Amino acid sequence: MSSQTPDGTPSTPNPSRSNPFEMRFDLLHLAKDILEQNAHFAREDKSQDRKTYFTTEEVIETADRLKAFVSQR
Repeated sequence: MSSQTPDGTPSTPNPSRSNPFEMRFDLLHLAKDILEQNAHFAREDKSQDRKTYFTTEEVIETADRLKAFVSQR
C-alpha cells in the first residue's frame, strides 16, 4: 500500500524538491511504506514468527536511517 496525496493520487518522492520539510515528509512516507510492506509480508508468511505491525517510533527511526544514507557523500 503506497502513500497517497489528499486528492488520492500516489505520492512519490520528487528529487527536484529543495524544501527540507518536503524532503522529510517524503522520507517519512517512504519509511512508512517500507515498514507497511514488511508487515504485510510477515502476515502472509506464516512459516516464520515475524512482527506483523510497526510503531511510530520505528517509522521515525527508519526515516532517520534513510536520511543518513541519502546524506552520505
